Amino acid sequence: MLNEVDEIERRAALAGAGDARLRPVDRAYEGIRRRILDGGLKAGEHLGEEQLTALTSTSRTPVREALRRLAGEGLVFVGRNGRSYVAEFDPFEADAVFEIRARLEGYAAELAAARIGAEGLAKLEEVCEEIEALGLRVSHKSLERFLRLNNIFHNIILHEAGSRQLASAVASAVAIPLPLLKHYVWDAPVDIGRSNAQHRELIEALRARNARWAGACMAAHINSTRPVEAAWRHAEAEISTGAARR
Repeated sequence: MLNEVDEIERRAALAGAGDARLRPVDRAYEGIRRRILDGGLKAGEHLGEEQLTALTSTSRTPVREALRRLAGEGLVFVGRNGRSYVAEFDPFEADAVFEIRARLEGYAAELAAARIGAEGLAKLEEVCEEIEALGLRVSHKSLERFLRLNNIFHNIILHEAGSRQLASAVASAVAIPLPLLKHYVWDAPVDIGRSNAQHRELIEALRARNARWAGACMAAHINSTRPVEAAWRHAEAEISTGAARR
């Protein structure tokens, strides 16, 4: 499991450095995605092909393919003029993502409770140990690694649920990680320690094969990071004000 995370981080680092060992389309995709998620490319910003070819050390064709992939993930949108822009994380829509994931992943945890074996539980434990090794202080580097480990944890449970239909339904909702929405849309801190403690309780529910407990743990885990309505309405007002100024 650690090797999988290290490989993801290696690819991201190579992309950030414009490393030629990655395929051009992967270098373009990784480079643009990283700059969107770290705030280097701002919400609503026009993504010009010349700008992106220089940014990623690629050509127009890989950049166009990368933009198509990112549009599919919801990180990029294409305007009526055919130009690509960094998607704005509308707070109302972001809140809907929390709701969708709480319901679907809660159900996935219920299914996984009846199917998961010793190997699956061991994988989840290993991810928790890697998250604990990050410590409690959140830096840009530790947040990036936590996001990847957290995504692996949730994907293991989704895999153990054993439903391709459910996996397909969840796929579009998980393109933008929830902690990232919380961190960048609401500018709220990410509590790695609390999140991992919830992971631990979820593992215990799965080990006990208690479907109701597992589903409730997963839903509570996701909803515990969900900002209250007042917070996203404030963020929505900030976006509207910014749009009016432009």
